[in-house]
Amino acid sequence: MSVRPRTARRSQSRQEERVHARERQRQRELRARRIRLGIVLAGVAAMAALLGVGIVASTRGLPGRSVALQGTDHIGKGVAHIAYNSTPPTSGPHWNIAGEGPVAWGIYDAPIPNEAQIHNLEHGGIMIQYNCSDCPELKQQLEDFYNRYVPTHRIPLFPNSSKIIVAPYPDMPSRVALTAWGRIDTLDAFDEERIIKFIEAFRDKGAPEAGRTP
Repeated sequence: MSVRPRTARRSQSRQEERVHARERQRQRELRARRIRLGIVLAGVAAMAALLGVGIVASTRGLPGRSVALQGTDHIGKGVAHIAYNSTPPTSGPHWNIAGEGPVAWGIYDAPIPNEAQIHNLEHGGIMIQYNCSDCPELKQQLEDFYNRYVPTHRIPLFPNSSKIIVAPYPDMPSRVALTAWGRIDTLDAFDEERIIKFIEAFRDKGAPEAGRTP
């Protein structure tokens, strides 16, 4: 009586068991990889959430409101460009022309072109602008503030630079507007406390060339 068929069946059975064992192992490894991936993704999501909370918390106490950045492109005079997303603008295409953009810091009786003042903001500057032609009292308050504030609040890296401009800005929605790179605050009247808070929060901080250019 031959035993070969029975032996063959046992051999085939052992081979099938090995195949099944390998498949079970493969499934276990696949489940383990999925679990590890799930843990990693959950960790990434948690970190992103914490980062988002931290960013919101860090900006919640800052004065004014954030404005989406529109880039730092240099353009020539008269060159068409995208519309600015705030009035006055806080970033975007601007001139890089000696003596015209950026302009010297200080007090002006005439409006500063948008394309010039943005370059001042890029250097970490603050624009204090007012919209009125019959407001000598407001104009005087802003200019007096500049003359009092600047000598006693020098910038350590640039002691001879105020990084502040006071100027008129016709046709803007508010009476007074404070702008920094990517930031704006609007006032209905002179408010020294709010102006100081804005300057201290953003002057020579956060802009692409803050701390590098007078």
